[in-house]
Amino acid sequence: MQLRHLRSFVAVASTLSFTRAAARVHLAQSSVTEQIQALEADLGTSLFDRSGRKLRLTDAGHRLLDYAERLLALDREARAAVADAATAGGSLALGALETLSARWLSAPLEDLLRSRSGLSLRVEVAGTGDLLARVRRGDLDACLVFDPESEAGLATVCVDTADLVVIAPKQHRWARQRSIDEDDLVAESFIVTPKGCFYRRIFEHAMADLGQAPRIVGEFESLATICAMVGQGFGCALMPDLAVPDGNPHIITRPWRGKKRSAAIHLVYRQQVVQPPALRTLMELLTDRKGSHEPVAAIHM
Repeated sequence: MQLRHLRSFVAVASTLSFTRAAARVHLAQSSVTEQIQALEADLGTSLFDRSGRKLRLTDAGHRLLDYAERLLALDREARAAVADAATAGGSLALGALETLSARWLSAPLEDLLRSRSGLSLRVEVAGTGDLLARVRRGDLDACLVFDPESEAGLATVCVDTADLVVIAPKQHRWARQRSIDEDDLVAESFIVTPKGCFYRRIFEHAMADLGQAPRIVGEFESLATICAMVGQGFGCALMPDLAVPDGNPHIITRPWRGKKRSAAIHLVYRQQVVQPPALRTLMELLTDRKGSHEPVAAIHM
């Protein structure tokens, strides 16, 4: 098996389209087709079912996909390790949620850059699902997200927490309260993120024990948009305090006193690989920032 054939295979398997796969690996479609055929000939079996209108992986293709992703990740890791040894400060590709990138990440990165002079650092912002997938593939060395769900092949370490708050329009009745709990939510209107999002899971967890759940009046992917809509009187929202912009005169912010009162910030990385020196340094710095009185706990996913 050749790595270039595996790259094309993973691209086709993830897009289920030879055309889109060719664009992803920057080859002509005919070249991708030839590489897949060569790989199938080498393995002695079909990897894709081409009989229907839609391309599908065969059982053999499904089985190969995990190995192919790991082999390609190992190739990237080896290349990065060699490049890292040739660079004084090393390199680090880090992903983060927009909320963490904008309001939390700058201080740890300042410490990291001070500790590793000459470090080549790349930070990319995306949603939780995309970040975890990119770490698993090896496109990113690690990512920072809130409370990730378990995922095979990944490990996570809790590096900090963010308090949960409720935001409401300035003239809302909650302006007279010091905090908000589950009983206050009945008959209220809420703006939420789409299903599957971490912030939506927070909301649904808070609503689980209510006899009458609040009315959902809108779904938005952007927390900044949700805050703006709350300020316009469209509804209320529940989110980490890090996501609430400072100095917005149109909203009020109150501590959330439900069962889950904070969101844990996790650094997620691949298991069973040699971590880049810069990532190890970042983990040490984050551990020190969290404080020796609350040890950082690693969890295998």
